[in-house]
Amino acid sequence: MSVEAWSAELESKGSVDFPPRRSRLWVRLVGFGLLMVLSAWTNVDHLRADGVSGALGVLRLTALAAFVYGTTLTAWQLVTNRPVVTVNAEGITRGRSLPWSGITGIDEPAGLPLARAIQVRPANRRTRPISISQDNVEDLDALTPWLRALHEQHLGH
Repeated sequence: MSVEAWSAELESKGSVDFPPRRSRLWVRLVGFGLLMVLSAWTNVDHLRADGVSGALGVLRLTALAAFVYGTTLTAWQLVTNRPVVTVNAEGITRGRSLPWSGITGIDEPAGLPLARAIQVRPANRRTRPISISQDNVEDLDALTPWLRALHEQHLGH
């Protein structure tokens, strides 16, 4: 979608929802699933050969746990279609809400090329920022100025 489409949807429906991009999640699920299976295989081979001991054994088990976590989390996101990022007149929601008045800034997209995200910084330092990643919005470079313009509009500047 484009900025014009987002603005039109916000005007007509009162909110814009950015559900997870399912194709991206499927690719991640296949990747994590493959790594999980390969890691389990090497752990079983290692266990058969000489038991799980030493730093390499700990690293293999830690990697397996990480791949199981990544596979499970991605499968959960596919099944539940969460997290959804919602932008409306009240503010931005991604599991929890930040009202426009409670936002101090919206950072530029940062991160690795396929794992970029923007941070929506809250005014309250005890509140965690809301992270909007490419899992929900492909074009973060277009989303950032659009969100900033909405923020300025709702603050009346």
